[in-house]
Amino acid sequence: MSLKVGDKIQLQKQETSLEQTFNDILSVLKSPKIKEADKLQWCNSALSILDEMYKKDELGSVKVAKHKLIPILEKLVEGSSIENMAFFFDCYKKTYCFCARRDFECFVDYIEWNQSKKVLANRRQVLKPYVDALNRIAFDDRLQYIIVSYAPSMGKSYLATLFTAWGYGLSINNSVIRMSYSDELVLGFSRTVKGIISGPEFAEIFPLFKLYNGKPFEVERESDWKIKNANVPKSNHIARTRSGSTTGERASFAIIFDDMTKGAEEANSESIHKGIYDKWLTEWWNRRDGQRCKFIFVGTQWTPEDILNRVIEDRNKVSLLKETDNPYVMESEDHSTIVIRVPMLDSEHQTTCPEVYPQEIAEQIEQNTDAFLFSCVYQQCPIAPTGREFAWECIRTYTNEELLNVNLTSNAMATLDTARKGKDNVSMPIFKNDNNGNHYLIDAIYKQKPMDDLYAEIIEKIIENRITTLVIENNIDTSLKRLLEDRLHARNIYWCTIIEKYNTVKKEERIKNNRGIVQKQVVFPDKSIVRSNTDIGRMMDNITKYSFDKPNLHDDGIDSVCMYAGEIIFGKYVLPKAKAFRRIF
Repeated sequence: MSLKVGDKIQLQKQETSLEQTFNDILSVLKSPKIKEADKLQWCNSALSILDEMYKKDELGSVKVAKHKLIPILEKLVEGSSIENMAFFFDCYKKTYCFCARRDFECFVDYIEWNQSKKVLANRRQVLKPYVDALNRIAFDDRLQYIIVSYAPSMGKSYLATLFTAWGYGLSINNSVIRMSYSDELVLGFSRTVKGIISGPEFAEIFPLFKLYNGKPFEVERESDWKIKNANVPKSNHIARTRSGSTTGERASFAIIFDDMTKGAEEANSESIHKGIYDKWLTEWWNRRDGQRCKFIFVGTQWTPEDILNRVIEDRNKVSLLKETDNPYVMESEDHSTIVIRVPMLDSEHQTTCPEVYPQEIAEQIEQNTDAFLFSCVYQQCPIAPTGREFAWECIRTYTNEELLNVNLTSNAMATLDTARKGKDNVSMPIFKNDNNGNHYLIDAIYKQKPMDDLYAEIIEKIIENRITTLVIENNIDTSLKRLLEDRLHARNIYWCTIIEKYNTVKKEERIKNNRGIVQKQVVFPDKSIVRSNTDIGRMMDNITKYSFDKPNLHDDGIDSVCMYAGEIIFGKYVLPKAKAFRRIF
């Protein structure tokens, strides 16, 4: 029966009255003029009003409690007298319990409350984007996919397990399919979920489970189980390995794919990755029971061909993935997909999760791990396992000590490759050569910035390194050469010859054509002397990960070096020297 106009107005007045009363109570609790003893009763009143607000607006009431009441109660606990501290703390905990009904972050905090070893509390900064995405996907009909990758042991599977349990608190009619590569893993997840929803903390958050007295299961097996009175066809929870059968199974809440690749031993197996991806397309996708069911992919990125990366590519084709305020999070334009990729070491070469990877340990792992595995497993930057002809072991390098014994020219030469798209790098490798035809990469500009922001830095690099020849690939802005020359001339510098090149050859072809020259005549700084948070460090990371066999996220570094090989070393743009000749009259 629809409400009449008068009933709707009356309901709106009641809601406004509740909110106003709640805000008035918050003002009382914050006021330093109100006695501490008088605030005790107001805390109980606030909790009672929240329960009334919850009946009308579940998410709104929880949001208000989390962001307004909890911070006030936290201060009351810290600043209260000993005799009242226990009461304020009890209210604080009850409010967390209230919020945990519809806020996943509060749910995790409450479940971990009495645990000696906490995960989210110690890793909140690195796990917060993942927690927020899981909270969103439970209530936002637009969000259909989350793809998450972290370095091992950061807590990605743990949060997926807690999310599964939380889903049964949201509704006992929810069903979940959880998949992984092994029985040991997937059955372990299942046992953990059962333990959570049987525990007293879960019943405190979701009062319905108090009726079960710690025994909520009607059908109980290790892999498949059903909650009492649940309206599901067969099971609330279905645990399967990637080789197990899911025929006839259905999930209404989520299908969670967790670590589908069995570590380094399968990283290079294209057949395994293809088989997993094909089953996703033909079998697993069809296990969802209606559009309410969401897809969550959790794991470590082992290769560009694994299921995480293939699904990311597919979702990007549906709706373009765009960067967000968080450098590790991307979201599609239609808000259907969130991709989270968190490396062990950030762009400043600092650990992202000191709790799991202290700085010293993280650097040791980097030094002792194969470049391919380190990039994929720890940095969540999957590179091709084959076709990397510029990998560290395939190129010539120099150390600082070795460079002291080389007689380099006082002048330098460079190339400049301007950015074509937002994610491209402006790349300017700078070289000096010796008398034996070797060209040493001694400096660089390598930044994802607009050209307008880099003019001053380019000029400084020309002066600092005394660059006498600069070849610019510039197919867009025909004024760049003139602009740089004008700025140099304004500083009385005329010894730099700038040559503009309009490229007609594709990047891949240029790199292939010049790779031999690079491997034989270009000498790069050794890995031991390159700092990853510098321009030249980022350029070397790009160069050593480039593959001829697979698509590359960035090819700007190696392309600009190959441009140098073709245009300067090979001599396409060597200017003819002036020669004297006898004039005949």
